[in-house]
Amino acid sequence: VSHFVALQIGALLKGICYLAEEIFHLQSRHHGSFWRALSACVPLHQHLPLLLISGSAYVALFNGDGWQLGLHLVLASLGQLLTLVLGL
Repeated sequence: VSHFVALQIGALLKGICYLAEEIFHLQSRHHGSFWRALSACVPLHQHLPLLLISGSAYVALFNGDGWQLGLHLVLASLGQLLTLVLGL
């Protein structure tokens, strides 16, 4: 379950990185619409349902306190960002 959470976090972080680059091209590529750029970079209709399902299953199966859960999610996010930076 944590692997699926990490994959979905990675997909969302990758989309956010794309969005940060697309902000500079709002007028030329997306006709000034931030929502068009957001939907082009972050496909929420694909990733959000699986992130919610796997995230809720991860929270339900986790037997620790909130700090450990937060630490696992932060480490998964940092791992995914490192994967994006290194191009793996």
